Amino acid sequence: MTSPLHSKFEQAYAEFAKQQSGVSEFERKLAEASTTVTAKNRAVIVTVDGQGDLTELKFPTNAYRTMAPAELSSLLVETIKSAREQARESATELLQAHLPAGGLAFDMLDNPVDFDEILTEAVRAAGRMFPDAPQATERTDGPR
Repeated sequence: MTSPLHSKFEQAYAEFAKQQSGVSEFERKLAEASTTVTAKNRAVIVTVDGQGDLTELKFPTNAYRTMAPAELSSLLVETIKSAREQARESATELLQAHLPAGGLAFDMLDNPVDFDEILTEAVRAAGRMFPDAPQATERTDGPR
């Protein structure tokens, strides 16, 4: 017969394995993803990868040859920006499909994350989940 603590540990590990699988699937799909955007005047086609990095730039017509340098530059910046925004939206949708809604994953897309605070809170949460387990002590001396 298993103890309640052992049962809680098995449940926590099963949830961890499920989340880890979701993260792996997200990473795989993100690595395979690409977004292609054609400029409004069809003079430029931009492709970015799942992280929004430029992977291809095409000029399907000769229209770019008659554009002023500033006009072409502006068109490139606008089209690349649009492709990156669409790639980010796709990545967010993909993330929503593989991880629980809200929380850290979405905060990381827009804001810097304090991993020390996250780990401290994880230790506290583990202490609440497993009150019979030996407790870790919090470090106050900063990073080593």
